[in-house]
Amino acid sequence: MLREFCIILLLTVIGVAYTLFSGLSPLSRAEPKLEAGEIRLADARALNAIWVDAGGAKKFEERHIPEALLLDEEDWDAGLFELMNTWLIEPRPIIIYCESEGCGKSKRIAKRLRQSLPDAEIYSLKGGSAAWQQ
Repeated sequence: MLREFCIILLLTVIGVAYTLFSGLSPLSRAEPKLEAGEIRLADARALNAIWVDAGGAKKFEERHIPEALLLDEEDWDAGLFELMNTWLIEPRPIIIYCESEGCGKSKRIAKRLRQSLPDAEIYSLKGGSAAWQQ
């Protein structure tokens, strides 16, 4: 019985080792995958992008990424007008962010912007402004 237990344990260890080292199971230190339309901060910084804050007017006044524009869902037309003026003068990628990854506003606004500006390259920042501050 001890012999069978040792064989089962050995096979289990071999299976776990194979899974970890063959890439079938992600390691805990691996970066989380991006969803469609998301971009990591390191990649976003490499672009000469237009930064758009989706956090709302009050949070924008308190703190925002330098040179970012405000695009608030409550005042959509004014924010869209300002963004379109900036983008039409010099078309560049647009990166939308809000407070954190769980905020959701940046993804909603990115989706809505893709309908308004179908030719624009539009991303949502993975991790939100919290990623910028780290």
